[in-house]
Amino acid sequence: MDNTQELIEIIPFPEFENTFNSINSIEKFVFLPLATLQFKKHSEFENKSFHFISIWDTGDYEESFFNEFRKNIRCIKFKLENNKYFYPEKLNFPFVDLLSQAYDLTHQNFQQNLDYYFEPKSYHEFSSEKSIFNQGREFVFNSLNGIDKFESSYYYERITQYLYTKEKYNLFDKINPQFTYSETFIGITTTEEEVIAGFNEEGKSKNEIINNLLDTPEWLQSPEEIPEKLNLIFIGSVYEGDFTNGSAEIYLFWDKENDEAYQFFQWT
Repeated sequence: MDNTQELIEIIPFPEFENTFNSINSIEKFVFLPLATLQFKKHSEFENKSFHFISIWDTGDYEESFFNEFRKNIRCIKFKLENNKYFYPEKLNFPFVDLLSQAYDLTHQNFQQNLDYYFEPKSYHEFSSEKSIFNQGREFVFNSLNGIDKFESSYYYERITQYLYTKEKYNLFDKINPQFTYSETFIGITTTEEEVIAGFNEEGKSKNEIINNLLDTPEWLQSPEEIPEKLNLIFIGSVYEGDFTNGSAEIYLFWDKENDEAYQFFQWT
């Protein structure tokens, strides 16, 4: 495995333009790139790249949301074109027409409050009704017309945490989506000052985010029923909660014959 890993580069938070051949500008607000695996002169994958993608999902489904490339809530597939994904079906997800505006408002709010987000704080401070995080939630919802408040809140949390974790990785080279520090052991084995001082040093390195790389999937639930005729090759899995507010383990497979990437989702 050590020799194999030397031929693989793990890239957390790749730019959308490096992961998708997009035919619809809305795709950027539905598909969030979490990590890229870039193979180099590999015996099986040669110089191919694969991407782990979080998809916008509210838990409310309509028949029109599904198609040949997304047959059910637990699976989505993408065509591979020059090491980028291509989603050829109609982009039909909850409130899809409002996501561009919701994303822009959330991004604007985050950028205006960078100092707040990167100042270590307790959960009590962060979760108070008057906190900047919760004020941002109300700002986004009140700026949109026609979106459900729960969906607006969920999307705001998703994008804010994604942007925060991405920026935190760029600054500290650690992948850690937590906005707050734990107070559990303060006064017992440590002090608040020590916890605050070490807050931005906590998290995973990029080499720790891929689970069971080129090995066997460890399913959280029953193994997914994959038709044998597909002959899928398992690449690895990531935990969505390392990057944003999702709770799925995302399992990535390659259909070599058709050059398609399959993602299966199982939730904790």
